[in-house]
Amino acid sequence: MTIPAPRRLDELAALPGESSARTALLGAALAAGLPTARDENWKYANLRALDRQVFSALTAVSEAASAAAAAALPARLEGFARVVFVDGLYSAALSGEALPAAAALLSAAQLQALATAEATATGSPVSAPQPATLRDASTGVSVDLRLSQINAALASQGLRIAVPAAGRAAIEVVFVAATDAAVAASHPALQVEVGAGATLNLVERHLGAGDVATFTNADVRLHAARDSRLQHHRLQQLGPRSRHFETLTLDAGDRAECEILSVVSGALSARSTALLRLSGQDSSLAWNAVALADRTQVNDAFVRVEHLGRAARTSQLFRGIAAGRSRVAFNGHMVVREGAAGAASDQSLKALLAGGEAEADLRPQLEIYIDEVRASHGATVGKLDPQMLFYLLSRGIEPATAEALLKWAFVADVVARIRIPALRRQAEDVMAAQLRAVVDVGDLR
Repeated sequence: MTIPAPRRLDELAALPGESSARTALLGAALAAGLPTARDENWKYANLRALDRQVFSALTAVSEAASAAAAAALPARLEGFARVVFVDGLYSAALSGEALPAAAALLSAAQLQALATAEATATGSPVSAPQPATLRDASTGVSVDLRLSQINAALASQGLRIAVPAAGRAAIEVVFVAATDAAVAASHPALQVEVGAGATLNLVERHLGAGDVATFTNADVRLHAARDSRLQHHRLQQLGPRSRHFETLTLDAGDRAECEILSVVSGALSARSTALLRLSGQDSSLAWNAVALADRTQVNDAFVRVEHLGRAARTSQLFRGIAAGRSRVAFNGHMVVREGAAGAASDQSLKALLAGGEAEADLRPQLEIYIDEVRASHGATVGKLDPQMLFYLLSRGIEPATAEALLKWAFVADVVARIRIPALRRQAEDVMAAQLRAVVDVGDLR
């Protein structure tokens, strides 16, 4: 196995002999620096020591890391092809089967070439699809896309899933982080194209291998063509000392139906940036998310949905629970452009404080440039309902059980939307451990 000397971003950008594509991508990303708490959309993220973080990636995986990753893998989902990456590198042994017909591996050079081609097409160094309004006037790279740019420059391998027109596929992609952050970073890269009239059922997992302090910087790019259907389940269950950053972009065409469901329960610090465009007429997006935090965890998400096509529709459902001294934050930014007549946007953001020093920050935002639109939003932060708790206690239910029941009830409307029964059971088991539930989750289904 080749272990590179640990490198920070500034060191990587200055290395001699690097490819011109990698140098250009890193230079564009670093021109205005990494995100900081002074950037409006990043004020609740844990960015401590990001500038001193090792970003260099592995080129091979050790036997110890592979063994730890194998132990972390959950049971396979029936009917799904599984593709496993360890520290950003494809593992044929853990995948256990040939790549599905719709999937292909991307090399580092291919990832850099694709990012460079996109930059050339848009006239900007930005390496992910985005409207002009997201570009930074001084550097061409929005602060919200700089980590995506860094992923494109540094990822050792990536996966491309392309479902042909009218085709169908069910694929589970598992990214396992197993190497200590002081040695190397993991840069998971996933690009998805759902062809016209095609259907993709995609499960994406980010897992930790044991109690290792890992660092991941993931980049996920989705495109749903006209009349396609994308059902995307995302589960982040990294280790208790891990740090996780991810950037997700989506572009949806005419009448594309997209459903994204996210369950975040792992990592000491997690930040999700989602930049989503409903470009097509009658396109739709359902964004459903649960974030659980305990002890000193920080789970932060910024989700921007831009409605560009006529009658584009979005529903956004978020439920977060913060216990101990943790923090959950969700910034839902809905934008309706001039050409999106008949657009509809609905937000329901709720957080539950289950600790004396816990914090929740919810920010629903509406930015509307047209009159013909229907938009609603609501955000509430509170504690366990004392009346409901008293009612359960008065029926002889133990305090710990009563609190667990109320917490499950709080997230049930999102969890019930996990459409794959086996995946829902796996998610419930993980959530039960996170919530320290003392009830059988099977009784709550």
